[in-house]
Amino acid sequence: MWALWVAGILAAVAVIYAWRVRQLERSERRLMRLVEERTAELRERTAQLEIANTALEELATVDPLTGLANRRRFDVFVQQEWQRAARHGLPLSLMLIDIDYFKRFNDRYGHPAGDECLRQVAAVLRAAANRVSDLTCRYGGEEFAVVLGGTDAQGARTVAEFIRHGVELIAIPHEDAPGSVVTVSIGVGTRTGDEYGRPAALIAACDRALYEAKNLGRNRTHVATPVEA
Repeated sequence: MWALWVAGILAAVAVIYAWRVRQLERSERRLMRLVEERTAELRERTAQLEIANTALEELATVDPLTGLANRRRFDVFVQQEWQRAARHGLPLSLMLIDIDYFKRFNDRYGHPAGDECLRQVAAVLRAAANRVSDLTCRYGGEEFAVVLGGTDAQGARTVAEFIRHGVELIAIPHEDAPGSVVTVSIGVGTRTGDEYGRPAALIAACDRALYEAKNLGRNRTHVATPVEA
């Protein structure tokens, strides 16, 4: 009798234990599913956050009107290309581009037309300099900059003239300018060795070359020489 009673207790305990194990297994499976779901959600949100951060970074370095790089991106890119050129012994060219008589254009046609003019000029620049080592930038107002990595003075002048002719050919009407169309003046500088000690010196040389191009009558390209640095 005693043995039967003990056997019955043990059987009951075994049933309860087995039921408890099944409960624990179900709870563990539910917990694993929950962890997997939360992990998937976390990964998705992380991916969305990375996409959003990338978009914000791009917005922070892009001029919203023209879609070109902005001055902040220009400063970083010039420094990077300067170091790459020095490391590999490559030339580095830079040009500053200014729309001729742009204030007169805005005064006559209005700022919306001025914005459209900037966008059209930007499109010409983008077509002229589209390599990985190139950067087209809205430098400020009606002034643009183009960085040409691994490009010598002759190559830079060729690109500059392509841009100058390209802007002239799209023939944006400008009754207050010679020729009655929008034109640009361009200052070009090239570093081939140690003639410019730092990026600011090359930028200053291009700025002086741009001033000389405008002083000589506008709608022209002027190339800086190291002597002018």
